[in-house]
Amino acid sequence: MEYYEHIVKNRNSCRQFTDTKVSDDVLNELLTYYEDEESVLIDGIATELRFYVGTVWDELKKCVGYNGKCIKAPAYMVIFSEVTDHYRENAGYIAQGLTLKMTELGLAACWLTINDAYGVKAALGEETDMVAACVVAFGYRDPSDTAKKADKKSLDEMTDGFRYGEDIDTDLFYRDLEDGLRAIAHAQSFANKQPYRIIVDHDQISLIGLPDDETNENDRRLNYGIVMFNFYAVMDAVRSNPPKWSFDPVTDRDLGLPADVTYVAKCKL
Repeated sequence: MEYYEHIVKNRNSCRQFTDTKVSDDVLNELLTYYEDEESVLIDGIATELRFYVGTVWDELKKCVGYNGKCIKAPAYMVIFSEVTDHYRENAGYIAQGLTLKMTELGLAACWLTINDAYGVKAALGEETDMVAACVVAFGYRDPSDTAKKADKKSLDEMTDGFRYGEDIDTDLFYRDLEDGLRAIAHAQSFANKQPYRIIVDHDQISLIGLPDDETNENDRRLNYGIVMFNFYAVMDAVRSNPPKWSFDPVTDRDLGLPADVTYVAKCKL
């Protein structure tokens, strides 16, 4: 409950930052979290975390943006990754853990759409063989940033029971499961479209992707990683052995999926 109430619910995108520099001590704390504490979605995918502080915005804005605009911030976080199956979901999972750590440290953040992954490397002067998988602007929220907090889908709107489109009896929730599902409903997504649902069964939940013409492939897969980390993080706070996500197909039950929706992953409970 505490992690969900004090961290996940307080994670809110920022569009306007102060000029206050993010100190080296804070950056080192984020780096230590990435190196020592961060969970990964898929073992074995090579990633690199890098921070950029100062005058990178003029070049970066040419290849990243949110709704066509690159948010100006005192610092940017980039996750570089090798290109392999589900690398973008893995990058989103890792980066969401870091943005929640930022929330804990009093920082604000905003995910940025990558319009040109190779351009990002050029803008930042990087020669790594890895690809820029996600970019997050961060720093300290400007008090004048009064943008309304985006409405999110309710838990009822987000979840089905046993099969796609079927109502769920909330009395069937395990005692420690509801906050994890609420963390999914609260997750960030491109333009807050939240194009996904969760099917809840007695022994597993399944993440389902919904059609959305406004969300590109990279953002769609980052969305999934964000969702999966939110659920894992809350469950990790209440269980000594939190459930892990798997991209293995569901073969032991019929999820009743329409032709225009996509199975993404499952999590055994």
